[in-house]
Order: sequence, then structure tokens, then C-alpha cells
Amino acid sequence: MLESRLERAAALLARLPAQPLLGDANWAALLDAVTVQETQLFRSPAQLELIERRLPPLLLRARAEGRALRLLSAGCATGEEAFTLAAIGLHQARAHAPGAAVEVVGVDVSRPALRSAAEGGIGLRLGAPLANVPAQYRAWLEGEGGQPFLHPSLRAIVRFERASLLELPVSLGDFDVILCRNVLIYMDNMARGQVVTGLTERLLPGGMLALGVTDSAPGGAFRPAGLAVFYHG
Repeated sequence: MLESRLERAAALLARLPAQPLLGDANWAALLDAVTVQETQLFRSPAQLELIERRLPPLLLRARAEGRALRLLSAGCATGEEAFTLAAIGLHQARAHAPGAAVEVVGVDVSRPALRSAAEGGIGLRLGAPLANVPAQYRAWLEGEGGQPFLHPSLRAIVRFERASLLELPVSLGDFDVILCRNVLIYMDNMARGQVVTGLTERLLPGGMLALGVTDSAPGGAFRPAGLAVFYHG
């Protein structure tokens, strides 16, 4: 798939500067052309259930510290993963830590994907976008007639930024939970190590980094029930 995308983007290659620069127009166009934007709401339900169980104490701690619970969707594509995190965060806050604030940040390098995410639309390209959404979360993501709809409360707590996972801006801050799923599979070993190290450094104590089941992580990650989940102590 990646090779075919590169072939279609061959005309861009000759115009690239020697060093990859995220802000360079030609590099940006190449990234837009080759990045894979496959995502959906409540993807990998078993892993999300682990996050649900982890959230109540993290919410209580964040509330006690007078700050928002912070969640990062790293490689957010068109935003469905970030919307999923927002629904889980708000739902768990109401149930276990009333008054706790929640903030979700999505980062990606693809400009078209980020534009779609910022618009708050839920893609229909996967057929049944609400198929994996549990009943308790439907009210956050379903509108009239059963159509996908992002609840205004979710839209208010989610924001998106363009950034490379290899060089996350300091301004993003630190997070209680980070999801980086099905991204490392497209990287070599050196890049994977750099990304996981960088993300781990952004975790608050007791936080959680969840990787995709297809991702190959450096040593230190463990896989309960085949899931790649790393807890930051």
C-alpha cells in the first residue's frame, strides 16, 4: 500500500529539500499523499475497556490536583479515536469523579485528515461507523435517526494539532493516557524507539501508553491478552 502511494506521489519527490521539514510545502504535500488514515470509533474494544478501568483513579487525581484529565490520540487521523477518548473520559468523569475536567488532544501530520477532524464529522467510509460503540456511549456519538453525530460536549474538549510524533512540541504538555495505535508499524526500529521514548516522556506518573496490536514496541511493553499496553510507573 505504501509503495503504491509513493509511486503516485513520485512527482513530489524531485522537489523535496534534503532534510525533512514538516513546514515545507513539498514535504507536507508528500505526507498528505502517503499517510494512511484508517480509523473508526471504538476501535479495539478490549483495549478501550482497559483504559476505562484505569480512568477513575486518574480522574480523581486530576480533580484533586485542580487540572483536567489529559488524553492524547497520537496519529489521530480524521479524529474518530480522539472522539472515542473524549466520550470515555466524559462518561467516566460523570460516573466516578463529578466535576472533573477532561481534555483530549489529537495530533497527526496529514493536513486533510486534521481538517476533517477539526470539522467534527464522523466518517461514513467504513460502512457502519457506530457499529462498535457500546450502548452507554451512544448518546455522545449518535444523533437523530441513528446517524453519527458528535455531541457538543465532546467537541468542546477536543482539539487537534499538526505535529510529527518524532518531534512532539513541548507546548503539548503531559498526559494521563496516550493512544498510539497502528502507527509504529510504518516505522523502522530507530524511529519506533524514538517515538515510544518521546511519548513515554510525556506521560504523567501512573499514566498509560496504549499501542496497537500490530505495533512492534521496544522492550518494556507487555501484552495482556495480546494487547500492547505499557504503563508508566
